Amino acid sequence: MSEPSFLAGRFPPHRILPGWLGDAGAARLLAYSLAAEARFTPTRINSQSASRLDVVVRQSCVLQDLGTFADPLRRKALGLQASLETAFDMAHIPAHIEQMEMVAHGDGAFYQPHTDTYPGDEYAPGGRRRMTMVYYLHRLPRRFAGGRLRLFDLGGEQSIMIEPTHDSLLVFPSSARHEVERISCPDGAFGDGRFAVNIWLCG
Repeated sequence: MSEPSFLAGRFPPHRILPGWLGDAGAARLLAYSLAAEARFTPTRINSQSASRLDVVVRQSCVLQDLGTFADPLRRKALGLQASLETAFDMAHIPAHIEQMEMVAHGDGAFYQPHTDTYPGDEYAPGGRRRMTMVYYLHRLPRRFAGGRLRLFDLGGEQSIMIEPTHDSLLVFPSSARHEVERISCPDGAFGDGRFAVNIWLCG
């Protein structure tokens, strides 16, 4: 039997901010998402500057256009950057690029263990993902089960589970290994699933 890694039990820093947009803001963003159902497309896996469908690794739907919500969300996310860099013991690098998307997880959706960074540095200067922000929202009361985010320790041997609580923001370094637990939403209604806005601060 191999010895456990000395990194076992050492987790990447992360923060959960409840009530990030508030009841009214969360309700408006959720309404926008539900109205845009026809514009969601199957989520693709990005690798080596290309993308592909891979339903073994990931099943969900994505919306790239957040309309008038995009700029306020971007500004609000950037407003957290300095304090989170300090909390995570990260060097300050001005965010050159902010990437953003809305992801919908319905019945059977999941995302296998992964990191949000890419191999190599093939993207434009300033485009490397440094910080991942996941803003959760869904109908109340919750109409799905599962969908927790599993955050792995640095040794890949232990994990903690984070609930996708409505109107909460989860933040962690983009290099942290994580996965999305499979979701059960038996009636299959789009609006009853788990919604999340993914925001990446890059530099």
